[in-house]
Amino acid sequence: MNKFPISPVFVPANKLDWIKKIEASEADCIILDLEDSVPQDQKDSARINLFDHLKKVEIGISVFLRINPLDTEAGIEDVALFSKDPSLFDALVLPKIENPKDLDKIPNIPIVLLAETPLSIRNLPLLAKDSRVVGIALGGADLSASLGSDMSWDSLLFHRSVIVLECSINNLFSIDSPFMNIDALGELKKECLLSSKLGFNGKSAIHPKQVDTIKSSFLPSDAEIKEASEVLSIFYLSSEGAVAVNGKMIDLPVVKSMERTLLLAGINPETLKES
Repeated sequence: MNKFPISPVFVPANKLDWIKKIEASEADCIILDLEDSVPQDQKDSARINLFDHLKKVEIGISVFLRINPLDTEAGIEDVALFSKDPSLFDALVLPKIENPKDLDKIPNIPIVLLAETPLSIRNLPLLAKDSRVVGIALGGADLSASLGSDMSWDSLLFHRSVIVLECSINNLFSIDSPFMNIDALGELKKECLLSSKLGFNGKSAIHPKQVDTIKSSFLPSDAEIKEASEVLSIFYLSSEGAVAVNGKMIDLPVVKSMERTLLLAGINPETLKES
């Protein structure tokens, strides 16, 4: 994975003809879903058809697979098939993952934890430290149903904060829950900005029309990229713990923030140390 996803879009694994629409939307990741969006009587055919499709067709963006829960036969069969060729995708998204011991069922493949139950939130400190875990995503619909709450920002603020905290501790990317009202782009924008300010790296989408709003909310502007590049170049050349740049004092916390800005833009800050 070259960079973490900012606008991953969920697509049912039994709707493979939708993939080209997602690529055209300029989303940076597609989450091919074998779980909730696939009817029970289609899970076997969807799994096999998806595997065959990925072997034949190269998708131009990052590919995540949301498999079925690991405590189900379908989930075990998902892992068995796709672990035969991990080069076909970038990460497995594990739904309703609660017990760290369940991770033993996964081979050495990048994992995105889908935190969508009360137990998954409580056990995140144990789950997130597994070396195969690369990110954590919030599943707001299932979580709110378990809690008896709604999906509003305030209702799930605590759970969002736990995810951001664990991602920070374990150097993982964080993806906020999808916004379910496809046509309410103004409300989506407000929630994206709240997510970004809290520390999330991106937000899942359920429709291509949401992608532009999500990307514009999380991606840094050209001016922010330029400033971060200039500041980091100066700081890396200095032997001091803090330097003044354009009248501003730059120390390690500021540097980490600037590095995050470049990572969001797909720029590796380490390249500035070599220039």
